Amino acid sequence: MIILFNQRIDLVLILAVVLVGVSVLYSLTMLVLSHRTPRQERAARPTPVGVDPARAVSDVVFVIPCLNEERVLRGSLDRLVSLEHPRLHVLVVDDGSDDGTAEIAASYPDARVHLLRRRAPGARQGKGEALNAAIRHIRSGAVARGTVSNDVVVCVVDADGRLEPHVLDEVLPLFADQQLGAVQIGVRINNRDTNLLARMQDVEFVLYTEVFQRGRRHLGSVCLGGNGQFVRLSALYGLGPSPWSRSLSEDLDLGVRLLLDGWSTEFNHRTAVHQQGLVDVGRWIRQRARWFQGHLQSWTLVPWVLRNLAGTRRVDLLYHLTSPFLLLVTSFLSLAFFFWILAVGLDVALDSAVFSPWWLSAYLIAFGPALLFGVVYWRNEREHGQRLWHAVLLMHLYVAYALLWYAAGWRATVRSLTGRTSWAKTDRTADDQVPEAAGTGSGR
Repeated sequence: MIILFNQRIDLVLILAVVLVGVSVLYSLTMLVLSHRTPRQERAARPTPVGVDPARAVSDVVFVIPCLNEERVLRGSLDRLVSLEHPRLHVLVVDDGSDDGTAEIAASYPDARVHLLRRRAPGARQGKGEALNAAIRHIRSGAVARGTVSNDVVVCVVDADGRLEPHVLDEVLPLFADQQLGAVQIGVRINNRDTNLLARMQDVEFVLYTEVFQRGRRHLGSVCLGGNGQFVRLSALYGLGPSPWSRSLSEDLDLGVRLLLDGWSTEFNHRTAVHQQGLVDVGRWIRQRARWFQGHLQSWTLVPWVLRNLAGTRRVDLLYHLTSPFLLLVTSFLSLAFFFWILAVGLDVALDSAVFSPWWLSAYLIAFGPALLFGVVYWRNEREHGQRLWHAVLLMHLYVAYALLWYAAGWRATVRSLTGRTSWAKTDRTADDQVPEAAGTGSGR
């Protein structure tokens, strides 16, 4: 019995080590790919002389789903109406707010700003349902009349999102490709100097977009985020009356379903949306647990990915959709590694430690990939005064920060197993307490 138990433990450890090795190899592969220019970009034809690429889209409709966003909504509207496009519209979806959100939108002194009010019992059914209501409202002609859906682009922006001034010039020309269904832009944390947690979130988003999203451009598997996603209206119509799902990660679902429906997706790294980061660990864990739980809900898409997609796109999406399992398994290995570190530290304190080459190899496994990613983050932040040594130090702390995902992942797993799918909305900080994004924030 003891021998059988030990064999099972050994199998678990071997599985964990293999999964960690796959994760490291995948990360390094994406890092290499992110530094190469995709084939489709190299083969792109130049814009004809005299054609304004930013006018390749007839109408742009910004959709802001809102639930009690009076603290940040006005600043978001100010930023959006300052963007230049001849047929620009902003649709604020008030999803049953009990503060001044609707009043701010209704009284905003610009005719391009529209308000859609949702009330109980239809309201507060999740962000996806609020966005579905927005699409039905757009389809009715209440926002933009006399348009062809294939020439209309919908951009989802969170109420705290601040798009960069040149965003339309960077994104809209891409929609000249009639097979392109959606474009995701980068994400930065505009209050990243507030505390270490906010800084870590900025590192996280930069690495996700600059390494993994740029790498996915080569694989044809770019995913969408909940903020700063541009989607062709006809592509949304093709997904039925409710293009967004009720999943807690409706953005992930939408991106995969667009690919399944035959559209391509793209990532533009030359511009970004700036949003507020959380400055409290408890709120961070609750938010990330919601994201993780939504990721678990997206496993229902796996059979469709296996059936409808092929090649690197299928392999990458399978890895991405099942990555929560990888995180849960590696949490046990990380726990064992932590106890090993304590044991080594105790031996050093008692002057009984014997140097082993394993110390160096363990350090390289734990911190090596993060240090390489640190160079990516430094290149994005050096124009704001960050030194390379500071980025290296940050990446050591980032490894510790990433361990918080274990707490969020297990919290989400327990909620899923107990059938709890409700979530509390993340509170915003008033605009006058959040610094404006410095420069472009994209660092490119």
